[in-house]
Amino acid sequence: MNNDILIMNGKCLSMTNQNQYDWLVIHNDLIVDVGMGEGCKKYIEKVGLVLDAKGGTVLPGFIDSHFHVVQAAINTTSVDLSQARSFDDIGELILNASKNMNDSVIRGIRLDEQNLRENKLPDRTELDKYCNGLPVFLNTVEYQKSVLNTYALLYYKIPFTLQGIEFDENQVPTGIITHYANAFLRENILRNIPNSRRLEAVNSFSKTLIEKGITTINAMEGGRLYSDKDAEFVYEYADQLPFDIALFYQTMDISKVKEMNLKRIGGSFYLDGTFGSRTAALSFDYQDSPGNRGGLNFSQEELNDFVLDCYINRLQLALYTIGDRAIEQALNAHEYALERTGNAGLRHRLEHVELPSGKHIKRAKELGLVFSMSPTYENIWGGPGKMNWERLGERYQMTNPFREIISEGVVVCGGSDCDVTPADPLLGIYSAVNHPVEKHRVDIYDAIKMFTCNGAYGIFEEDRKGYLEAGKLADIVILDKDILKVKKEKIKDIKVNYTIKSGNIIFDRSKR
Repeated sequence: MNNDILIMNGKCLSMTNQNQYDWLVIHNDLIVDVGMGEGCKKYIEKVGLVLDAKGGTVLPGFIDSHFHVVQAAINTTSVDLSQARSFDDIGELILNASKNMNDSVIRGIRLDEQNLRENKLPDRTELDKYCNGLPVFLNTVEYQKSVLNTYALLYYKIPFTLQGIEFDENQVPTGIITHYANAFLRENILRNIPNSRRLEAVNSFSKTLIEKGITTINAMEGGRLYSDKDAEFVYEYADQLPFDIALFYQTMDISKVKEMNLKRIGGSFYLDGTFGSRTAALSFDYQDSPGNRGGLNFSQEELNDFVLDCYINRLQLALYTIGDRAIEQALNAHEYALERTGNAGLRHRLEHVELPSGKHIKRAKELGLVFSMSPTYENIWGGPGKMNWERLGERYQMTNPFREIISEGVVVCGGSDCDVTPADPLLGIYSAVNHPVEKHRVDIYDAIKMFTCNGAYGIFEEDRKGYLEAGKLADIVILDKDILKVKKEKIKDIKVNYTIKSGNIIFDRSKR
């Protein structure tokens, strides 16, 4: 049977020097020909299938460069608190969950205090009003804080001596925890989830991802706030999933990574925290917390030694940096390691890198670093009156300066940080193009590059992915609109009509 596919009547963006075609041919798992106009006619009778793009944009399959696969999948079975606007809303969702649950714990996710009328997190006494006979465990949207009712506080046996336990004026735990206590709790819970549940959740969640045109994921698994069992699961089951996975093991155990024959290490390897929890390391005080500048999780000496070991072992390293002090620390460590080894070209990455200075960007370019960024952060938290403004004051105008970074020649690859933000590359592209600070906005083509060819570059796969060219892997997305002509405000509303992975149609909107 002839499985060749002709895609015609499309706006095919090759991602090479803005070249465009209106048709391409797939044979087996490769693109074998591209062109304009009448040249496609010779294939119409030869191929097994003709797909009419109807003027929609045809792109390389989307690459999500920062994704927590297992966490996001398991969270699909948790209580979604993203639409909660008050403590009463949270309570109602908890009550409904307690009536319909099949588990012994009520777990809530995506709790965002900026959305709450009370403008703060509920404590255990508030949660007890709605449920005191079962453990209730709620995660903030970026996982840096958890909130437990009294039952859960006792159920999980968290040592109250750990850093991050919040106490009231009577030195009684409030149920709000962060820092090491939060990491301790999350790791213990995730460790006890059986792999059968992981596989069931990931298989179910995969359907959502291919509907968004995602064909490759950089999976940030294991380590602090997560579980090494997640990384081991992805390592074992990656070839059973409908998309490709590049595993970033979030560990400092270099020998273990090398035994697994992995080429990279890190991911959400936390040098600092987040703006939301006021734990990102800043060189200035938080606007709404005078005297607090966040904190670093490693000394410069500790980080220098680890980064040097990665250079010596020629492992691509991804370090999580949000605040400017964390970015400075990471750059210092890379300069230290490069000077001692001379091992350039490893495309080490800084993840998120939200608050870089102009000097930071120049130094990163000299070091050959890749910035793996999450544009949707700006859509959710950027701009006047939103969380970045509350935490940083007028410095909110300095976050995620995409245009300046790209102008300096630093490669930016885009990720969702799912499920901190939705797994939706088109929303990421929209967010980069519509940054709330105008001078940081990029054009549509540069935003697309973040989720296609730049994503491929970020994992050393640009020779086979990220472009629509003859000889490249047939990972392809067909959109229902011409993305270059749609109003910038409407980009997020574009739909994926087809997702093709290695020459196979894995999503067809018309057959949903």
